[in-house]
Amino acid sequence: MGKFSLVYILGLSLIVAYGIWNINLTGTASLDAYSAYYGRTMAHNIAVAGANVATQMLLRSPATVADHSGSFSFGTYDVHYDKGGDSAAVTVHSEFAVSGGTIYDTVVAKFQYTPFAKFGWFTETENNGYNGGPFYGANDWKITGDSVFGFAHTNNHFNLGGAPYFHDKVTATNAPALMAVNGVMAPIFRAGYQWGITIGRPGTSVTNLEAIATASSSLIDVNKDVSLEFLSNGTVHVEIPPTSGALRNDTLSLTTLAPDGVIMVRNGDLRVKGTYSGQVTVGALKGSSTNKGNVWIDGDGIVAADDPRYNPSSTDMMGIVSEGSTYITRDDSRTPSSLVTIEASVYCYNGELTAEQFWVIGLSGRVNLYGGVIQKTAGSLGVFTGGGLVHGLYYSIRHDPRFNSAAPPHFPLSDKYELVSWWEN
Repeated sequence: MGKFSLVYILGLSLIVAYGIWNINLTGTASLDAYSAYYGRTMAHNIAVAGANVATQMLLRSPATVADHSGSFSFGTYDVHYDKGGDSAAVTVHSEFAVSGGTIYDTVVAKFQYTPFAKFGWFTETENNGYNGGPFYGANDWKITGDSVFGFAHTNNHFNLGGAPYFHDKVTATNAPALMAVNGVMAPIFRAGYQWGITIGRPGTSVTNLEAIATASSSLIDVNKDVSLEFLSNGTVHVEIPPTSGALRNDTLSLTTLAPDGVIMVRNGDLRVKGTYSGQVTVGALKGSSTNKGNVWIDGDGIVAADDPRYNPSSTDMMGIVSEGSTYITRDDSRTPSSLVTIEASVYCYNGELTAEQFWVIGLSGRVNLYGGVIQKTAGSLGVFTGGGLVHGLYYSIRHDPRFNSAAPPHFPLSDKYELVSWWEN
C-alpha cells in the first residue's frame, strides 16, 4: 500500500509538472506568435502610412520631392523616389522592432503623367477664342440638353445653365457659375465633382512631338500647307501644297510615313480627311511663321477603318494636335442633314476646336466627334437663338472609352501624376 501511494504521488506529480510545463510552453508560443503578428501589422501600417505621405508629396510637388526617412508609431520608414520620362515610382521600406528581432515591410506605388486623351472635355477657360470672330471672349454655356461624356475639366470655371448632364467626374479650378433655365438650376454630375483642381498643360506637350517627328524623319517643314488624305488600306496620300501637288503628290504606307507614329507639319497648316488604319498622331506647329500651326478637317471628316463606336476592341487610333486651332473647314455645299464625323482625340494648345466662320455659314448639319476635345478656349460650332441653331453646325461629343487606358502615339501629357498601381508586401 505504501509503495502504491508513493508511485501514485510520483506519477501525479509528473503529470501536473508536464501540464504546467506545457501550459507555460503554449503561453510562451502564443506570446511569440502575438508579438510576431503585432510586429508584422505595425511594420505594414508604418509602410502604408509612409507611402501615403510620400505619394501626397509627389502629387503636390513633383519637381521638388526627394528621398527621405521618417518615424511613425514607434517604427521607421525610408522613402525612395524613382522618376524618369513620363512615369514615377515611390518605394517605402519600413522597420519595426519586436522582442525576437526586426520586422520589415514594403509598399510600392507607381505613377504616370495623366494622358490628356482621357478627357472628354478640357479647357483652360470656358470662353470663345476665335480671333476676329464676333463672339471672341464670350462665355461658353452648357445648358439643359447638353451632355458631356468622359472626364470634364476646366482651369477656370464652368458656365452651367439649367440641368446640363455630365456622365463622368467633373473637376475645375473654381466653382461653376450657375444660371436658371426655365426655373431650373441643377446641373447633373452623375459621377461627382471636385473644385480646386488645376491641371497644367506644359509646353513640352507640343515640343516633344516636334522632337519625335524630327528624329523619325516625319517632320514636314517646307513653309507650305500640307494635305493628308488617309485611305482605309493603311496608306496616306500627301499633297504639298494641298490640291496643287507642286512640291509633293504621292502615296505612302502609314508606317513608312510615320515610323514612330507621329506626323508633324512645321511653318504651315495641316489639312486632314479620310479613313485611317493604324495608330497615329498628326499635327501642325507654328514654327517661325505667323498664323500657322492649325489643323483643318476637310470633307466628311476623319474616321477609323475599324470603327471603335461599333468595335470597342478596335486598335485604330488617332490624335490631332494643333499648336493653334483645329477648324471644321467651311463647305457651303453642306445642308442641314450633312454629317461630319471625327474619330480622334483633338488637342489645341493655343486655340480651340471650332467651325470656320460658324457665325456666317448656313445650317450645315452636325459634327459627331468620338474621342475627346482638349483646348485652351471653348470653341463654338454654331450660333443659337431662342428658336435654335441659325448658323453653323450642331455637335455631339462622345468620349472614346479606350482612351481611359490607352492613347494615340505620344499624345500630350499633363504635368500631374496619377496613381496607376499600388503594391503591398
